[in-house]
Amino acid sequence: MNWNLDDLYLGFDETYQKDLVKMNELMDQYIKHIESPMKDDVSYIEGYLTLSETMTKLVRTLASYASLRMSTDVTNQEALVYMSKIQHIGRKATAQNVAFTRYLKTVDLDLLSKKSSLIKHYLFNLMKEQEEAIHLLSEKEEVLYSKLSELGSSSWGQLQSVLTSNVNVNYRDQVITLPEVRNLAYEKDPSVRKDAYEAELKAYEVIEDAVSLALSNIKREVNTMNELRGYQSALDKTLLQSNMTKKTLDAMLNAMKDYRVHFANYLKEKAKYLGYKGSLPFYEMFAPVGKLEKTYTYDEAQELVKEGFYSYSDRLGDFAKKAFDNHWIDPFPKKGKRGGAFCSNQPQIKQSRILSNFTGSLSDCLTLAHELGHGYHGEVISHNSPLHWSYPMPLAETASIFCETIMNQHMLKTFKKPEERLSILENSLQGDTQVVIDILSRYFFETELFDKANGPVSKHQMKEMMTKAQKEAYLDGLDHEILHPYMWLNKGHYYSARLNFYNFPYAFGLLFGKGLYAQYLKDPMSFKEKYDDLLRVTTQADIVDVAKTMHIDVEDEQFWTDSLEMVKKDIDEVISLFHKVV
Repeated sequence: MNWNLDDLYLGFDETYQKDLVKMNELMDQYIKHIESPMKDDVSYIEGYLTLSETMTKLVRTLASYASLRMSTDVTNQEALVYMSKIQHIGRKATAQNVAFTRYLKTVDLDLLSKKSSLIKHYLFNLMKEQEEAIHLLSEKEEVLYSKLSELGSSSWGQLQSVLTSNVNVNYRDQVITLPEVRNLAYEKDPSVRKDAYEAELKAYEVIEDAVSLALSNIKREVNTMNELRGYQSALDKTLLQSNMTKKTLDAMLNAMKDYRVHFANYLKEKAKYLGYKGSLPFYEMFAPVGKLEKTYTYDEAQELVKEGFYSYSDRLGDFAKKAFDNHWIDPFPKKGKRGGAFCSNQPQIKQSRILSNFTGSLSDCLTLAHELGHGYHGEVISHNSPLHWSYPMPLAETASIFCETIMNQHMLKTFKKPEERLSILENSLQGDTQVVIDILSRYFFETELFDKANGPVSKHQMKEMMTKAQKEAYLDGLDHEILHPYMWLNKGHYYSARLNFYNFPYAFGLLFGKGLYAQYLKDPMSFKEKYDDLLRVTTQADIVDVAKTMHIDVEDEQFWTDSLEMVKKDIDEVISLFHKVV
């Protein structure tokens, strides 16, 4: 079962070629508009916005098709060639983009917005661009970097993707893929989990030199460019990109650090439940507990997700049904397919595409719900204007975490026995631990990596930094002798020069989503009326203002503490159930 991409293109066929030519022509029109003598500010900016809308729709379709083809076959050279062609066309306007952004520094956008409904409509976008203008290099320098980055950080990122997608893992006299061996962490047999963990670590030894070099060079490039652009740090730039204040991040991180001890207690109790003395070995974090002996077929997982979504609303359930019925999902692992899961929203055709590596675990079912949550977010914003189709990283996880929470609560109502309840709650807690504590370790790791990345960073340093970060985040919850020193190698989020610190947005999404779910429980009807509006505005305002639409103050640590208290209630119940269920 593969996803159906026909509504994008039937292949790299005549239609695709014509659209590629059209993109090139549109880019020439755009360049001509920017370089033409300006009659007046309003018509100049309106022309820029109109052309940008048209190009956004076309480029998203062309690039998404090639990218999606590559994600299920990272060796697809044809797709790689077309991605390169699209990037080449896009680079043609680098100098003009710089010129226009510099021009924005010279105008009063508030005044112009009173003269033009189009400028008023996109005022938030324009003001963000105006703010970023102070970090631009000269036009020649921006053009040069845009060309060199394709040969630098972009290529290093592709190297990590290719190597991890094609590495052979020798597991019990079989050769399997990396996603397959990582999925064995959820198996019932403890010997399988341990052997899979050891096979995974052994496989990384074959590619660790090349991948560590890739990561080191990407982060060095980021540091170099940020210094030239005048950013204080990579984090400084990420917060600006995320429409997020440092006060918000600090409030959330401080609350997360305060609650580490509760997660550590849960992990130690899980270790005791599984028969260990002391702390939990890393490879047992995803060990199933309780007596929910179910392994799901893909058809059963679809029904489970639809039932959960319909328990919230018909619109959400109908969306999931549409995604399954129309084959928007590529569900199963295979050789050459990238690991993990993602959702690629396609608002220009009012659809989404979802990649997963489904093997039948309860966690895989929740992953489907999570990615469909992204898709639902895409469904809502597909009714926005084209330049309001993108939301910042922290808000990207809002709908996905909310949908996961809906699924968990639905399943808890379905399964009543203590041993079943333990399975559901503890599985949910596994995810919460990853998104709060493991994300914290990734944040610690990346912070130190950037501090060291003014020079080469070796694979040995990376492994040391990762285990140090895990100890700091998990405290004594995990066995310090059995950690995972290669978590930097298998997480693609580290390998982008454009998106750094792609870790704390997940924690934001989880805790923001938990806070939203608490509001839903208080007044379901009123919440449903406001929720889609919140998702719609995520593309049009900064995070503080988006949260205010639901009367939430994200700069107040108390909000994050209240959300973490919801997780702590699950921790307390799971620990209690550990003692009751044998």
